[in-house]
Amino acid sequence: MIVIGNQEFVTGMRFAGVKLCFAVKKREDVLQVIVQHGKDQFMLVNASVLEMVPELKDLENVVSLPDNAENFGNIDDLKHIIKSVVGIELEVV
Repeated sequence: MIVIGNQEFVTGMRFAGVKLCFAVKKREDVLQVIVQHGKDQFMLVNASVLEMVPELKDLENVVSLPDNAENFGNIDDLKHIIKSVVGIELEVV
């Protein structure tokens, strides 16, 4: 799994224990990471990355999260994202 996003997103993922995290600022940076690590990798990206590279939305191995926690309408939004990734509903506390 690779994580691609803004600095804050990547920092949070590193704290969570994800090793392959890449902070990007422009489209070329995102594409370079994908070329280096392969587009078949599971990718966790934040919304700003999808705005830079909209074609990532077409890949089944890409999951996106909002840039800010305020972008979650409610806890059900987060539950839906988790269920789409892991395939089962988990309790979010």
